[in-house]
Amino acid sequence: MHYYKTTIQYEGTNYAGFQWQNGLKTIQSEFNSAVSKLLDGKFTTMAASRTDTGVHAIEQVVKISAENPIDLLSFVKTFNHFLPRNISCLDINECAGLFRPASAESKEYRYFFTNKTRVSKAEQQFIGNISNPLNIEEMMTCVRALVGTHDFCNFYSIGSNVKSSIRCISVCELSEINPHVIFSNFELFKIPSELDSCYQLQIQANGFLKQMIRHIVSALWMVGTGKLSGDDFLALLNGPKIDKQLWKVASPNGLFLYQIFYS
Repeated sequence: MHYYKTTIQYEGTNYAGFQWQNGLKTIQSEFNSAVSKLLDGKFTTMAASRTDTGVHAIEQVVKISAENPIDLLSFVKTFNHFLPRNISCLDINECAGLFRPASAESKEYRYFFTNKTRVSKAEQQFIGNISNPLNIEEMMTCVRALVGTHDFCNFYSIGSNVKSSIRCISVCELSEINPHVIFSNFELFKIPSELDSCYQLQIQANGFLKQMIRHIVSALWMVGTGKLSGDDFLALLNGPKIDKQLWKVASPNGLFLYQIFYS
């Protein structure tokens, strides 16, 4: 067998997440379809992160295990010809057979949002929105408290088999940015010219639970709008599992898998 590590970007709006699902349009199904047009023989693919429906990726790592070798010099250009326009392969390199993309030291996600009373359809494609005034300082206090090892039993969706809801967050920052500074070098993500300010929640951790970041964003919005106190947020962070979720999970359109780190 021959083993390769690829890096891809994608705009996930119209996909049912990364992982292949029977009868659904996913990033992996499109990826595999394009690979099959380039390679003879059997192959398998696996990714670093199973991004959910509608979530985007600036950097996703996918391993190809192929029966026959790949011509690395011509692969990226030819591969992108067969991929849909909203998926792009950035590079490919040989890797060890034992390399597992999901065994990353840490992953970084970023959630982008505004708090405008009205947003255009173009603004909604890559930026979430809550149409209420926000107490950013109160939200910042909760953001800083997220750094460290915590039990996120109240901050994820049921539906995946996990042995533990404990995760370690190494970076968690909320800031106001110009999105064009972030996205200007990425052709897949077009931000309207008039949108020159939004908020960015940057989170880096050793792993994430199902929809964990979108739960965190929703909880922070509740703090920002005064529907949840900072003390209540901290109690939920390491407290016992509550019976009923207090918020609706934030929309996926503002969430990006941003970077993956290997030791």
